[in-house]
Amino acid sequence: MRRWVPSFLLGMATAIVAETGLGLLLFVSPGLLPALTVVLTVALGSLGLGLASARSGRGRPLAVGWRWLLAVVSLVASALLSLGWTFQGGAPETDLGRGINLAILVALPLYSLGACLSAVGQAGLTSRPAASAALGGAVGVVLLGVALLPRVEPMSVYFFCLLCVAVSAMALSATEDGRREPPSLGSGTDPWALDPVDP
Repeated sequence: MRRWVPSFLLGMATAIVAETGLGLLLFVSPGLLPALTVVLTVALGSLGLGLASARSGRGRPLAVGWRWLLAVVSLVASALLSLGWTFQGGAPETDLGRGINLAILVALPLYSLGACLSAVGQAGLTSRPAASAALGGAVGVVLLGVALLPRVEPMSVYFFCLLCVAVSAMALSATEDGRREPPSLGSGTDPWALDPVDP
C-alpha cells in the first residue's frame, strides 16, 4: 500500500492546484479562451519541467530534499497569496500582477509537484507511478469540486495540498528506510563504533 501512496497523493495535490489556480485566475480574467490557453500552457509546461527534473547537471540526481522543500515553499506562497486576495477584495488587474499570480498560484507549485513526482518515480517504489498520480488527480478534482471549494477558502485548499506533500514525503521516507539493510555484523567491524577522529 505504501508504494503507491506518494504518487497518488502528489497527483491529487497536482490536480487540486491546477483546478484551484484555473478557478481563481479565470474568475478575474476578461476573456475566457485566451486566459485558459495561457493558464493551461503554463500549468502543463511547469508540470512537464518538474517531471523532467529527474537528473540535473552532469547526470547526477537532483537532491530529493530540495524538491520537497520547494513544494512546501510554493504551496505556502500560494496559500498566502490567496489569503491576500481575501483582504484586497480580488486579484490585481494589471498584466504584471496577473503574471505574478500565475507564477505563484500555478507555475511554481506544479513545477515543484512534478519534481516530487519524478523523485517518487526515481525511487522505483511502484512500476506505475504515473497511473497512481493520474488516479490521485481524478480523486483530487472530485474532492475539490464537491467538498473543498464549496466549503473552505482557497488558502485552506493549498494547505490541504501541503498536507498531501507531507504525507507523501513521510511514506516515501518510510519505504526507503525499510529497504535499507542494516550494516553487516560479520564484517569484523563494529557498526555502533564511533568514527575515529584524526588528531
